[in-house]
Amino acid sequence: MTLFLLYFCSASTLAGLAFGYGRPLSPGTAALALVIGGIAAALGAGFSRPRLPLQRPGVWGWASLALFAFFALRSFLWLVFESGDQLSVLSPNNLGDMSLHLCLIRQIANGTPLWPQNPIFSGTQLSYPLGIDLFNALGVIAGADLIRSLIWTGLLGSWLTAMALWRWGGAFCLTGFLCNGGLLGFALLSGSPLADFQAEAAWKSFPLALLVTQRGLLFALPAGLLLLSSWRSRWLAENAPPPGPSSPEPSPSRLPFWGELWLYSTLPLFHPHSFLFLSFLLGCWFLFIPHARRPILLLVGAAFIPATVLMACVTNGFHGPKMLGWQPGWIRENQGFIAFWLSNLGFLPLFVLLLLNRLRDRTALPDRLAVLPALALFLTCCMVRFAPWAWDNTKLMLWCYLLLLPSLHSRLLSSWTPTARILACILLFFSGGVSLLGGLLTKPDGHPIGNRSTLDGVQSAVKDLPATAVFAGAPTYNHPLLLLGRPMAMGYEGHVWSHGYEWAPRKKQVEQILLGEPGWKQTAESLGVRYLFWGDMEKELYPDSEEPWLQENLRLSSGPWGALYDLQHPRQP
Repeated sequence: MTLFLLYFCSASTLAGLAFGYGRPLSPGTAALALVIGGIAAALGAGFSRPRLPLQRPGVWGWASLALFAFFALRSFLWLVFESGDQLSVLSPNNLGDMSLHLCLIRQIANGTPLWPQNPIFSGTQLSYPLGIDLFNALGVIAGADLIRSLIWTGLLGSWLTAMALWRWGGAFCLTGFLCNGGLLGFALLSGSPLADFQAEAAWKSFPLALLVTQRGLLFALPAGLLLLSSWRSRWLAENAPPPGPSSPEPSPSRLPFWGELWLYSTLPLFHPHSFLFLSFLLGCWFLFIPHARRPILLLVGAAFIPATVLMACVTNGFHGPKMLGWQPGWIRENQGFIAFWLSNLGFLPLFVLLLLNRLRDRTALPDRLAVLPALALFLTCCMVRFAPWAWDNTKLMLWCYLLLLPSLHSRLLSSWTPTARILACILLFFSGGVSLLGGLLTKPDGHPIGNRSTLDGVQSAVKDLPATAVFAGAPTYNHPLLLLGRPMAMGYEGHVWSHGYEWAPRKKQVEQILLGEPGWKQTAESLGVRYLFWGDMEKELYPDSEEPWLQENLRLSSGPWGALYDLQHPRQP
């Protein structure tokens, strides 16, 4: 079932990309893409079952699975929900991210051909991994409800992630993912009220800050972990000495070559950071595992063309904004070195040092081949940023963390007494567990992103307008036009900046238009703006506007939500 869902998601998305490239997707082509995905998944899953079933959980295993289930149900059943006239999200981390995902899904569903223009920065092609949003858009075009499809995708992706984490490292790895943290959560013991203590930290809660917000990880995490499990069983087990009491042989869970190729080559469409991490790891193993060189070369060679094509799609033909940059200290800024790393990582570096001492044993070669590349890439991420926003390095550091967790348990903690293991888990996971529960329980009403009545009114006003027409409006993350998938001259400043665009000149141009300053109409024409939206957000941000369009341009529609003007048609008597 796990492989069927992963194959179904990737095959349907690729079929949808093929059918919609250069033309709008119709209900018929969207349904056909889903059918093709289902057939391909059924054929693929039938021939790629792992050799052994998952290990049965014990007491601690069931506890970790129960915690993951609570997180998934609480996070995704209330991912986006209505309360009266208000549309809200549960997590504050998801305010901007979910608004952008809603925009991208609706943009495709509105009839925008693929690969789409950037809805938050007119005049450019989208440089973003569109895979999981395209998958949801196929369902919406075929007739599914958008909110329900988001919820089901989140729940199924969480289940796949939990199963893949369990296969990769059991209860320890599952708990490590759920409860990563440093020392901040220990503030609960000093009387501080329950909260997500890591919300403003650099090392945020992975479930809350990544899995809920970075929707591509719903595919990339289970797919990547299954690839890691398959490669570990295929290469690291064969490279290890005969298993003994202190070096148990990993359970084989190998995928066939074409199954590995399928998952690996489609990852760029869903999450390029995961693809880059796995490619880096394959490069390390190519250098240091002689018997793995031929299969790695075959895998990378076979994946080169499809992966390159998909990477070109998500980077605008490799001409997207500049990503790499030198930034030593990661996002430490002015915080003291020791204080920063203690508050964010806590006791984890100490346990890693103890693990490195154990890796000097001659039987620890497989663990060295996992831990040392993970540490090398983690340290690189502390010096080099791989995106305009340095925090996005966490998308790589997450994989480094997951790669060392199985070795941390099997090589270090498993030889300790039960009491010492329990104490170690408290030191490693208590703070992150507190932050996780705080993020799930402390704001039950969620955070509003829009009003249903406003969205319905704006939707009625724009429904007959071209899907690719560009609008001018207030550059905010939850503008009703963006939530409805309509392109704007400039969207949320934080999104535009984090995607690597030079946003300051564009913001001045948008302000010139909305303030009605001299030359505003020529500026709108240069940005390709056809329609101007004037609502409560615009009135609040630009109270001194001259509003020349009231006298000069045709008003297409108006209501309690605001008014819409056509900048290419003069006002009629």
